[in-house]
Amino acid sequence: MSDRSIQAVASAVLVAALVCAGWLARSISQERQQESLVVSLADTQGMPPHVALLTAGLGSFRGLAVDALWMRADALQTEGLYYEAQTLSQWITALQPRFPRVWAFQAWNLAYNISASTRVAEERWGWINRAIDLLRARGIALNPTDPDLPMELGWIYFHKIGGKTDREHWYYKARLAREFRELLGDMTGGVTTQEAIDRFATIAAAADSLADLRRDPAVVEALDLIEQHGARPNEAFVRMLGRVLLYAGSADARIHFGAGFPDGTNRPLITALQADERVRKAVTGAIVPHLQKRVLVDRYRMDPAFMLEQMKSYGPLDWAHPHAHGIYWSERGIALARDSRRRERINELTLVRTRLGNLQHLMRSGRIEFDPLSNRIDILPDPRFIAGYEEGMRNAITMIESEAGLSAADFGRATEADLLGGYESFLQQATVFAYLYGDEGQAADCFARLRQIARDTGRGDDPVMAGGLEQFLSLKLADVMEIDISNLRQFFDAMIQRGLLDGLAKGRLDTFTRFLQVARATYDRRYGDGEHVNPEARLPPFPELVDGSFENLVRKDALPILVRARIWSRAPEKLRARSWPRLKETLVAQAEAAGLDPARAFPPPKPADVSELAPPPSGDPQP
Repeated sequence: MSDRSIQAVASAVLVAALVCAGWLARSISQERQQESLVVSLADTQGMPPHVALLTAGLGSFRGLAVDALWMRADALQTEGLYYEAQTLSQWITALQPRFPRVWAFQAWNLAYNISASTRVAEERWGWINRAIDLLRARGIALNPTDPDLPMELGWIYFHKIGGKTDREHWYYKARLAREFRELLGDMTGGVTTQEAIDRFATIAAAADSLADLRRDPAVVEALDLIEQHGARPNEAFVRMLGRVLLYAGSADARIHFGAGFPDGTNRPLITALQADERVRKAVTGAIVPHLQKRVLVDRYRMDPAFMLEQMKSYGPLDWAHPHAHGIYWSERGIALARDSRRRERINELTLVRTRLGNLQHLMRSGRIEFDPLSNRIDILPDPRFIAGYEEGMRNAITMIESEAGLSAADFGRATEADLLGGYESFLQQATVFAYLYGDEGQAADCFARLRQIARDTGRGDDPVMAGGLEQFLSLKLADVMEIDISNLRQFFDAMIQRGLLDGLAKGRLDTFTRFLQVARATYDRRYGDGEHVNPEARLPPFPELVDGSFENLVRKDALPILVRARIWSRAPEKLRARSWPRLKETLVAQAEAAGLDPARAFPPPKPADVSELAPPPSGDPQP
């Protein structure tokens, strides 16, 4: 072939290649836009200057730089050089902010590796907060269609803060509780689910700006009053009001020094608001909900309308609880995953299981008791979330049965069987917690569903399921409550003390009574007829067991004295009267050593009939 022919063929091939390249470039560009892999000049608006400069300046070489840095960061992570890996990952996100995996890498490194490098709880919390803010304010904002980043954020709340693997987890829970109690107050305690939803709906429906509120003369007057007292309508103002309400409801503060305001209170402003009902209503009814809404949106990057949707779907979510935030962000991830063009690569089943896990934890620990004086936090079961878990299961099954199905990534489509084991475990716990902390009817409903699953799976004759609710409780209660029933004395002591701590310490006489009922019913089944019991194995009469457990708990040095003071003040008068002669000297000495007034912390009981405190197995005992 002549040189001219070769040149002609080569030219034709070149032209064809250029045409194909142009055609492919257009489709590749469209796909890059759809996958949010392109950062345009408009996309750099709002980025830090150095990020915008690097992003725009390196052009096509940005990808090569990202690949090299990512390999190095991954190697450093493997070698345990977490701080160095963190620095490189920051460079990567500067070069390629649309790389979700690196945002997740950074957040994990901060929350789990770097935080664990210090033994100071406050420093650990600082690193965890940095991880949360990194995802919430930057990673998710720059990758708004990626479902993995909300899921990563939800996991930090679920596992790092809500779990128990970190030795400082109680500190994290208390810090989160204080943060949101100051901002929102206790919107869910002591009310029905609908009342809790209605309370939060006020925030979701609040005005978006102060300008919208100034049409009301009372609001204008309130804003002038706030300014006259050196304050401004901002986050600091709403948190100051929140602290006043927190301390007003603090049992620990009342025991310590009675009524009073916490440090940092603008006392003249509070006094002025207390004196003017019209202005006070304008503040609490309009200005405060607006400020709460703005803080949720601007600082926490949370949508109050979406928060309200989750409360309507799943129950009275307390935003001072880590698992409430776990629900919020996992639901964000699920919504984005369902709309993603890459659904087959997303394990939606994991997202759904995380949602159900959050709801199960809320059923086990959804009620938060927080006292600002001692920074004390207690968590209690909340049977109101049983209905929420059921709703989550119905929603998951609907997705499984839909035409689109529920993706399990490499494992194909999920099936209902993938959720059945977790659902059965939930029902076992729900039956016990509903009985102890809710009502017997709810417990019976949960047990009926549990028995149906057993029958459907060929286990209907299982002794645990074949009997009634009472037999199930006697066999399963100790497992669920993590109590050793093989040692009956230990079991009774544990049940009585749980009643004191979860009931009286929280002001719940009904919970205290229910624990005593269960313990008394077990005692009567074992010792009721007095036959076939060796004298050496017989326990003292049940009232003496109650007295002994109560006295041991109230004098226990390891338990904060304020908790013991609350238990003492709320204990039945007969129980206190019987125990006072044996406890008086110890309690007075302990109160004085703690700088408390003994008469305020442990007031002597009134003269009373000291007959037996022994609740019958059923009914409504009157201690």
